Parts: sequence; structure tokens; C-alpha cells
Amino acid sequence: MSLVDDVIRKTDAVFQKAHGDNRDVLFEFEVYQLLDHIGLETPRYAYVESADQIDEKILARFKDSLIIKIVSRDISHKKKLGGVRRVKYLDPLFIQFVISQMEQEVLSHFDGVSKPKIAGFLLVEFVPHTQALGYEVLIGAKEDDAFGPVLTLSKGGDDAEFFAKHFDPANLFLPPLEEVDARKMVETLNIRHKFEEIGHPEYLNHFTKAVHAVSQLAEHYSFVSKNKPNYIIKNLDINPFVITESDKFVAIDGYAEFIRTSDRSLPISRVNDKNLEGFFNPRGIAVLGVSSDLDRYSLGRDIAHLLHDMERDDLYLINPKGGSVTFEGKTYPFYPSLKDVNKPMDLVVYAAPAKFIESFIKELNISPPKAVILIPGISPEINYDEFIQRINQVKPKDTRIIGPNCMGVFRAPEKDRKGVNTLFMEQERLEIGHSQFSNTLLLTQSGAFSVTALDRFQHSKIFKAIVSFGNQYDVKVTDLIEFYSKRESISVIALYLEGLYPGEGRQFFELGLKTEKPIIIYKSGKTNAGAKAAASHTAAMSGSYEVFKAACRQAGIILVENIEEHYDIVQTFSLLHNKIPRSNRVAGVVNAGFESTVGADELKNLTQAQLGSDTIEKLNRINKFGLVDTKSPFLDISPMADDKMYADFVEVVINDENVDCVFVAIVPHPISLKTTPQTCHDADGLANRLVGLSKTYSKPMVISVNAGQYYQDFVGILEKNGLPVFTDIRSAIKSLDKFVSYYTSSKS
Repeated sequence: MSLVDDVIRKTDAVFQKAHGDNRDVLFEFEVYQLLDHIGLETPRYAYVESADQIDEKILARFKDSLIIKIVSRDISHKKKLGGVRRVKYLDPLFIQFVISQMEQEVLSHFDGVSKPKIAGFLLVEFVPHTQALGYEVLIGAKEDDAFGPVLTLSKGGDDAEFFAKHFDPANLFLPPLEEVDARKMVETLNIRHKFEEIGHPEYLNHFTKAVHAVSQLAEHYSFVSKNKPNYIIKNLDINPFVITESDKFVAIDGYAEFIRTSDRSLPISRVNDKNLEGFFNPRGIAVLGVSSDLDRYSLGRDIAHLLHDMERDDLYLINPKGGSVTFEGKTYPFYPSLKDVNKPMDLVVYAAPAKFIESFIKELNISPPKAVILIPGISPEINYDEFIQRINQVKPKDTRIIGPNCMGVFRAPEKDRKGVNTLFMEQERLEIGHSQFSNTLLLTQSGAFSVTALDRFQHSKIFKAIVSFGNQYDVKVTDLIEFYSKRESISVIALYLEGLYPGEGRQFFELGLKTEKPIIIYKSGKTNAGAKAAASHTAAMSGSYEVFKAACRQAGIILVENIEEHYDIVQTFSLLHNKIPRSNRVAGVVNAGFESTVGADELKNLTQAQLGSDTIEKLNRINKFGLVDTKSPFLDISPMADDKMYADFVEVVINDENVDCVFVAIVPHPISLKTTPQTCHDADGLANRLVGLSKTYSKPMVISVNAGQYYQDFVGILEKNGLPVFTDIRSAIKSLDKFVSYYTSSKS
């Protein structure tokens, strides 16, 4: 539900009046007016421009006492300067005296040049309330360049920012929030436990109503609004809302910054997946920058060789000097220019010097391709903004461009089409493999990250497609997510991201909400130099990375905090994508007792399964040494177990109807196990037995192999056959926990 026309009209009038006074901030009483319009309760108040306007009629609005506040656009911290006082004697002459004294005291802190302009004085009803935790609440909204409006909910009061920094971070959410969403949001707050204990769970109703109303206001007056508002709220800080002694919920202080929409210059574009097929399933590929001189390194020649390895029979190489190049006995003649090819070309890969890019783009207009990859980076000597403007003037309208400063794309071949590979790495150094388990898309702003990821997954070969998108001149990460979210061959979307353009965060958030495939992201650049607004706690408590985290959490996007965790989570989701758990009950089999204990310590959302009596009876029959506590869901089977016994324990556990997922932790050193390079390939060895169980049963299973390089053949067998393997039990449990939590959460 959005704001009704009457509310918009009245609210616009408040902004219009302030703007007419040459202000981009609202006075506190004007914030009260906004809240009144959206149905939230404010105290009785009166605004006067001078002390002599105080009379009996004005004071009749108040009961026992009131708060007097100085009103000035130039003063942020009124209380520190003596600009806030409580008075109980409601006599006009006395109030006039207090106001005069207050004005003198405030101005005494400034010299003649810097004296602030006093616009007037606000008389506000004193609202009795306790300052106990939970009774003062901050609700605010801040505009984020990438994501648009962001809602803040935190402990209120003078120490709100300090509390959020040192005790409990502010809760951030992206509007719009319908009332049911607002209710879900407040029910995640820890303060609910206190309200339940004191017998006032209905206090959450106050929070819900206020969050919902402020959410509507913030969403309408934002640059992402579809309603084209006249004004944009940059900061809104209602601190605090209080639960009064009569159990009402009243806003007793407020601050707001705004701007006219016509003064806003954020370029917001829509997600565009048009012609992206040209990058991944092209009919005809041309490569520019290929040298025939084998004594000199040629990036273009490396890329052409990679495409040759993909068995492309529609590969055309461009070199104005003519000549040819031969790969494995096949000779490719050089064409002087693109127009000389005279054959269909959906994709053009530019690997020549950056200084010739502009003339190259102009040439495309003769016969525009669907897609272009600009490999070279732009020299610091070239003004990038001016470069973009020149390219915009000559680029064919429907041609899509990835880059510049990128490695381009990899797309694994399939039965009905050949693959594409421009990731310029020699196959001898790092093979880009693919297998029946390849189902993951990697989108990365860093080409080097794609190299490390490929090295990490040499055995499992999980990547179906990789895009190193570089500077994002044209094709954005959101375009690529939209395109691949519709492809059945992709089950998991993995991202490495450094930053988002204005408005792109909102697109990213909305794609996360609607995309059914898991999106797993690591974002660099977490530190925030901090957008500090002196008068706004809301701005100070919602740095850019905090907003990014909030958007991911709300949209069901999986945000990881380090690179190793990113690898682990991506591998788990990729290899287990067709083993969706029913619930979160876990059991495990280990051959080192400490791993059972460590595994139990790492449980977060997983819970230990209660093994059924039939399972325990079967386990007892296997337990021929009598050393296993068969009642425990985390079975320590001791180093005496051989391959068959190990696998039998796992099979019995995975068959239990009370078990939803399984972890297996292996210390491979005992001589009773076939885990060495000489024995691990045996059909009756532990690796192949576990592979067989994985193929037989549909429950998710992760493996921990706590060992060194010597056992990599053993690990390789497991990974090549679709089992996620980790070097330690903690990583295995954390990854399984994340996987199960995702599929048993409300999003799925």
C-alpha cells in the first residue's frame, strides 16, 4: 500500500514551505507535521517566531509542563548549547523570560561573524516516559546512492549512536515494507523478549505501525519511487519515539534533510539483458590484436588459441598487416578489418591497445555485432569520464559491451553448442575444466579472482560460466544476474563485487528478492570512511557496507565475510544443489573424537538429530569393537574402523528418517583405510564407497578430510564425483549449516 493522494498533497506542502524559506532541512515541528500526516502520534506543540507571541491561548494547549527548544537551521546540538529547557510554571511572562534568556545563552557560544540565525522557538508538551531499554526507540530513514531509502530501527535517546556502535548494531531494512513485513521485522528484535517477560508484547504493535508508516513515507520520497515525487528525503531521524506512562507511542524529537527531485542527478537505468546471448552462444567470433610474430607475446593470440581449443569453426582473426597463425596444424588467415570478414559475427573480442578503442567502436557501425569484449585497461593518462562520453557518441545502439579492463567470459560447451573462452590463461598453467557437475555462474569484478577460484575448484569443476566484467561501461552485474537467473543450466550464482553504481544496489536487491537461485557474494571494500551528518544518528549508524549487508539479508542473498568462506559456500551449494534437505537435523560420522566435539560446537541453525531405535540397533550390529556410543548422533567410530565399516556407519545414519543431512569427518592416516595415492582408487576403498552412497541417497552430505597434500588423490576422487570436501570440520559444518538454513528458510 502506498501513500494516498491527500497525504502526499499535505506532505508536499511541508517541503514546499521549507524550500520556499531557502531551507533543505525541516524544523522539528515540520517533522511532527509529516508524522501527523502518516498517522503517527506526536506531542502537543506550538511554534513562535519571537517571545512576545507567547500568550495565554498558546499555553492553554499544555497541561503541567512543557519543553522549550530553540529553532535554528544552523544549530545541530541544541541541548549542549542551552537551547533546550523544561519549565513547569506556565505563565506567559515567565515563558517569555525563559525564551529571552535561552536565546542569549545560545548566542553567547558564537562570535559575531558566526552567530546562527534563530528562526523561532518550539513549545512542546512534556511526555512522561521511562528511559529504560526498549522504551526509547530511534526510527529513521537515509538515502543510499546505490540502494535508495534505508530504514533504521535502533535504541533511541541521546546515546543511540554510542549504543549501536558498542553494544547492538542498528537494524537496517529497505522499504517498502508492507505491514506484515514490518511485523516480521520487529519480531526479530531482541527487545521482544523483554516485552514478553513484562507482559507487554503489544508494544511491538507500536513498533510495527511506526515502521510501516515511515517505510511508506521513505519509499515514496525517494529516487527509486515509481511515483515520481517532487521531493526526496535524504535523512529522516525520529529520535526518540517513546512508550509513554499511558502506553502510547509518541515521537518527541525529529530531524529531516530533503532535496527537490529536479535537483537530483543520480542516473538510474533499468536492468538490461538484451543481446547478452551474443557473449555466451555467439555465431561467429572475431578477435582483434592477434600477432603472427611468435617471438613476441600476444594477448590476442592467446585468446584466439583458447577459442581454437573450443573447436570453434567460426573464428576470425583481425590484423591490418595481414599474415596468419597456426594452432595444432590449423591455419587461420588474418583479415585486414572486420568489414573484410563478410561473415556473421555475434561477438568481437578487442585485445589491441586501449588508445585505438574509439576508432574500433566507430568501425562497428558498419555491421554491428551483438556483443563486444574490451580486454585492455584504460591508462590513467586517459580521462575515463571523457573516454566514456566519446564512446557513447559512436557505439552502435544495440551492441552490448563487457569491460574495459576485464578478462571477458568463459562458457562451457554443451551438446548442442560450442563453448566460449577469452580468459587468457594458458591451459598448461591452469585448465578451465568442466564436468557433469558444472552448474555455477561466477561473476567477478576482478579477473584475478576468477583465476584463484578456478584453481580452487580444479577437481570439482563447478563452473558452467564465468564473467570477468571489469569497469562495467555497459554490461552491469545486475544485467548478468537477470540473464542467467532464467537459464536452467545455472543452479548457483557466485559473485565477487567491489562496488555498485548509483541505483544499481536497488536493482541488485530486487533481483535477489525475485531470483529463486541462490546468490552467494563476497564484497570487498567493507570499511566505511563514514558519511557523517552532524545532526543525524541515522546517517552515522548506516554505513555503506552495513546497508549492503541489510539488503542481502532481506533479499535472501548469501553474503560471506572472507574469500575462503566464499569458496566453501559456493562449492557446497553447487555440488549439493539437487539434494534439498527437509529440515535441519544433522548427524555425523568421524574417526577422531575431537572432530565430533568441534562439530557440535559449530552448530548454529542445525540441530543434532535423535537417532531412531532401529538405527541404533543397526549401528550396534556394525559396532564389532564395542567402542562406539551408538546413541550419539555424532558417532566417533575410532581409528580402528576400515573402509567398509566406515561406509556402513554412514549408510545407516543417512537412512534414518530423523536425519536430514550428514557430515563425515576423516583423518585419513590410519593404515586400516585405503586413502593413500596407491590405494584410494580401489573400488572398495572409502572414497568410492562414499561416492556410491552420495549417488544412492538424496540427503546432503559434506566431507572433512583433515590431512595434507599427500592425500589429495583421495580428496580428488570425492570432489570429481560431486561431494563437497573441506580441510577442517569447522568449515564443513558451517557450510552445511548455511546450505540447510537457506533451503529451510521462509524464502524457499
